[in-house]
Amino acid sequence: MFIIEKPYVSEYMIDSIINHDWPVLDNETIEDSGLEDGVLDLWSTEEATEYYLKQEFPLIYSNSENALAWIVENLPESNLTKYIKIFKDKIQFREILKEKYPDFYYKSFEYLDINYVEREEFQFPLILKPSVGYLSFGVHLINELDDWENEVKQLNKEIATSKNKYNENVVNSKMILAEQVMKGEELAVDAYYDRNGTPVVLNIFKHLYKDEKDISDRLYITSAPIMSSNLTKVTEFLTDLGQMFNIKNFPLHLEIKINEAGVITPIEVNPMRFAGWCTSDIAKYAWGFNVYEYFEEQKHPDWSEILQNSGSEIYYFSFVDIPAGFPKSTVRDFNFSAYLADFSNVFEVRRINFKANPFFGVIFGSTNDEEELNNILSKEPGMFAI
Repeated sequence: MFIIEKPYVSEYMIDSIINHDWPVLDNETIEDSGLEDGVLDLWSTEEATEYYLKQEFPLIYSNSENALAWIVENLPESNLTKYIKIFKDKIQFREILKEKYPDFYYKSFEYLDINYVEREEFQFPLILKPSVGYLSFGVHLINELDDWENEVKQLNKEIATSKNKYNENVVNSKMILAEQVMKGEELAVDAYYDRNGTPVVLNIFKHLYKDEKDISDRLYITSAPIMSSNLTKVTEFLTDLGQMFNIKNFPLHLEIKINEAGVITPIEVNPMRFAGWCTSDIAKYAWGFNVYEYFEEQKHPDWSEILQNSGSEIYYFSFVDIPAGFPKSTVRDFNFSAYLADFSNVFEVRRINFKANPFFGVIFGSTNDEEELNNILSKEPGMFAI
């Protein structure tokens, strides 16, 4: 079953569901979607609950973590709820992995105490973020003690505005996590565990940053070399993780760091979905398969054949993010034609309702020029707002 929730679902995902006649939970988001009656195989909460309470390892996918509330409420004793509670709380996840990563530094404290904690005892630089979060919401890099006050002020503003945007299963700022800045290359992984508990990798992205101070989600890339050099290590890590918690029939989006020695340190595991805002759809361009079909029908990519037939192209998705403090209430539209003038090969542009969301849009494309990637990272989207 699929659970469709706000803030965004791609036409590609909806078309995939319709073409395969996969069941979908009937909820308010579906009712507001404007889809014709009868197009989707809709299951009521009662039907879905009755069916999945009988399943030891329910097979459910959602485009958004806003669906977590339904699962926790209606399937409270299921393995899905167990996985969600393990992975969504970053502090609990760190506690569980403490024995495996004894040298990893982190501290947690209540948000209400943020102005009173003994910050002098912290090890800088560090990352400060809510224990339950989404994308880069509330994530702040603090290089030194003198930066604390300003970054906390910004965090307070974000938390104040988040209460009307996310339910507590998606963003919860009651507890704050302060953790060391990890060394190495940052990767994001779309994967699922099949009915036997075998991890199946569908995407591996390298998260690119403009500089050391950048913590945005502006640009992710993938390519045959990125896949081939990391696939074995990532699969081994997921195998260990799956055995630790007996994970089966479970989709996830994993963020990790890999250092020069090839050692993986997990940043976080995002449950019930692949890359946010349906950006996992990049697989149709890069690898020629449908991630939703592979999950729902338990298919495994033949990476040996796929990579053997792949070229040197670098595939990417890029969030056209709205700069912090930008007065978007005064913006009428975004000039994508001008913004994309120096992009060499754009597959798709997805316009986002920027009035209600932190992006103007999402771009899918490819290039063979690394300088083009640098240009994407250095662009100022605010200049193209009209």
